[in-house]
Amino acid sequence: MGTLHREQEKPFLDEMQEKLRLKFKGGSMKANAEHLVDDTERSYTIMGFPAVNRWGYLRDVDAGLSLDFRDGAALSLVPPTLPNGRPYCKSMHISRSLSVACDVISNRLFEEIRERRGLVYGISFRWRPYRLIPGGYCTIDFMPKADMIEESIAAVRECFHRLVTEGFSMDEFEAAKSPLVTKVKETEKQNVFWVQLMEDLGNPLSPKSIGCIQDVSDHYDALTKEQVEEVVRCCLGHGMEHMVIATGTSGPQEQTQAGKEAIERG
Repeated sequence: MGTLHREQEKPFLDEMQEKLRLKFKGGSMKANAEHLVDDTERSYTIMGFPAVNRWGYLRDVDAGLSLDFRDGAALSLVPPTLPNGRPYCKSMHISRSLSVACDVISNRLFEEIRERRGLVYGISFRWRPYRLIPGGYCTIDFMPKADMIEESIAAVRECFHRLVTEGFSMDEFEAAKSPLVTKVKETEKQNVFWVQLMEDLGNPLSPKSIGCIQDVSDHYDALTKEQVEEVVRCCLGHGMEHMVIATGTSGPQEQTQAGKEAIERG
């Protein structure tokens, strides 16, 4: 394949970023339902929408989305320093804030949709950020009870929308952040953690600097509820408008047309 010379690197990376694009099939609030005739009755639903990449950037031409929060741009609550006075790594602010937010959202969905309302058997929220592609995606996947699919979809959408727009409690925030800080402190002792950090420093598309691999657990510990809520609003606020929903069911009977239409209405 030949050697890529230094002066050829940037044009090559620019071209690669343009060609490596994440595309969501479907449209705003589009639902897709599939049914499999099987001995066992079960159901599975996944809701997804385009999101920012690891650095806080999303460019989705097809969806008309363009978000750029790299280095904390357009955010008002990014601090200049850590509480100990050392420089704050703005490049990782989005990634670290969304790491906490993912646990907050998953916990809220589990508590409200599964424990309190009993609509699903299991539910979780995930953010899948990319490094090279200008974007990523978020998913909410859950296993609704067979007779509560339509109700569970509506409840999950409402719960997610309320959390993004209204925020969360301090108890929810601490319940998500504290275990994450502990986990990071343990992970910092492992070689694989530092190998990954060094790989990011050697990546021309990574905005990380040497300062971003220092005081890692302190950065997580310094995050405030208000900072994470701001990132959630800015980076996930478009989710309801651009959400794609797909449901799969199985059972001994063929699915009726009315049942399929009810699921697609969500």
